[in-house]
Parts: sequence; structure tokens; C-alpha cells
Amino acid sequence: KTAPYSSLDTSLAESCSANTMINAGCTLVLWFGVGLGVAATASAAEQYRPVVLMHGLDASASSMSRVKQWVEADYPGIHVNNVEVGNGKLDSWFMPIDKQVDEFAAAVRADPGLSQGFNLICHSQGGMLGRAYVSRYNTPPVHNLITWSSPHAGVYGVPDFNAICPDQDCPWLNDLFSELLEGGAGALQDHIAFASYWRDPVNHTAWLKYNTFLTDINNLLPEKNATYKTNVASLNTFLMVYTTHDGIVVPKTSPWFDFFADGSDKIVTPLRETEGYTGNWIGLQTLDNAGRLIQKECNCTHQDYPRADCKYVYDEYTRVLLNNTIS
Repeated sequence: KTAPYSSLDTSLAESCSANTMINAGCTLVLWFGVGLGVAATASAAEQYRPVVLMHGLDASASSMSRVKQWVEADYPGIHVNNVEVGNGKLDSWFMPIDKQVDEFAAAVRADPGLSQGFNLICHSQGGMLGRAYVSRYNTPPVHNLITWSSPHAGVYGVPDFNAICPDQDCPWLNDLFSELLEGGAGALQDHIAFASYWRDPVNHTAWLKYNTFLTDINNLLPEKNATYKTNVASLNTFLMVYTTHDGIVVPKTSPWFDFFADGSDKIVTPLRETEGYTGNWIGLQTLDNAGRLIQKECNCTHQDYPRADCKYVYDEYTRVLLNNTIS
């Protein structure tokens, strides 16, 4: 099921005459206009809602520099904050992910240009930080959350190693990682960021006991955090994109909250059949019922989203979600 763009902002349209499409100081660029690459302009009394970018694992803010240029070209005068946590690439691997979330929140709150809220575009691991920010902080609030191949349901594999040696060729990688996690009671989560969203479907009960990040932001534990559900459900739109050519995220559709069935590393349970969705643990069902949860797929490689080869994901799915203003 792919939800339509039924709840997109119409603030620009409402401020312009339906007959002339142009009113004092306002140039209306509707969805089709943006899709054709027509630059948008906001009225003097309004400004485009700022945009925050968050890079992924094994990357730094520089990896999102093209995305920043795309946004600025489409929305002249827009404020874009391309966040880097710590020293970028190195800390994306080795800074504990909870600390990365806290540093992301600090960077957002330190920017006065974001005080009225912002749209958030995240790539890969950046989407885990972004969604955790929405759940735990969300002040200032995220309006539209856009995630490109972010493993929301977790990964059963080792990021980057999967691209070099896929699970079917190197099944021992999962076994080794599982042993390390269980043997150290999840101690790796304090040293390797992706260990915090690595998820073991075969030994799922044991994994629930030692994981401290994904179990929290996905409300997987018996005691649910109502604030997380409220914050996620408050999003205007949540766009989730996955790629059919992902060699890093396992399963490929984890960015749609799909994951392996408990006890299996082959059968994938789609989002709407998971307990998290049917129980509405983090508000996804609320968003979906309102037409505000959007799932899209592409055929990029995992790393290519912020690059020219994959710009169509921005052009076709992302750009329209930035076409909204604040007073």
C-alpha cells in the first residue's frame, strides 16, 4: 500500500488567487510546477520552512552537500542546516548512537533559524537519529520527516560488510556478531553505532533483553512510551524510501518497517502485519490512516541517494514535501 500525498501543505496555494494563480507578492508553484523544476518563491510575509539534513553511517555532512544545493536551488532563500555530529565519518561509526541523537538535538536547538520547526531529510543511519529526535525531543518540531533507506526495523547483518560479502556468502558474519553481542550483553552498543539497531530475529527474545536503542525508539518493550507515539503521530508527513538494490540493509525493506518474522531469517513480515503497527506502538497506524505515511521505492544503490545518479528520489518524492512555509 502506498499512501497518496493527500495531506500536503497548501499554504502557498491558499495565499494566491485560484483564478489568476498570482496574487500580490506571491508566486504559486504547485506540485506539478515543482516537479518540472520550476523554482519556487515565497511571499515577503512568509518564508520557506527550514530544512535540516542528516548524513548516514561512514559519512559526514559533506556527503549531503549536493542535497543542500538541490534544495537551495529549488527554494531560493531557504535556510538549510547540514548537520554533522562529532567529527563526521569516524564518529558516525564509533560514537554511541544515543549520544549522536543528543548531539543532533543540540545542533538543532542551537540554530535560531529552526526555532519554528523544520523539514528533515535523513540518509541511512541519519534516519535513525532523526526519528529518535522526533520521538525523544521534537522541540523545535519536525514537520515532514523524509528518510532514505533508514533501517527503521533494524538490520540483520553488518553494514558495509554486507556490500563486500553478502549474507548468503558470509553467513558467519551474523553468527559472529550475534555471539559478540550476546557474550557482552550488548556492550558493543557503547562502541559501534550500528550495533544499536542490529536486530537478531533468530534469537529475538534474548536480543530484546540487551538492546537499548531500537527497542526504545520502536516501543518494543512491554512498557510503552506514550510520548514517542504522540510525537511521531504529530508529523505532517512521514516519507520512507527503500531501494531494491540495497546491498547494506538486510532486509531491504526494513526502511518500510518490514522485518524478519521472529525465529526466521528468511520470512519477512510487512509493516502492516507487525505487532508494532497493529498495536500502533509509535503512531504509524495513525499516520497511515490519515494518509500521512508514504512508502516509496527506488533502484539506487544504498550510498547513492545524495548523489546525482539518484537525484530522481529527491525530484519525484522529496522536493514536494519541502514546499511549505512559516510566517
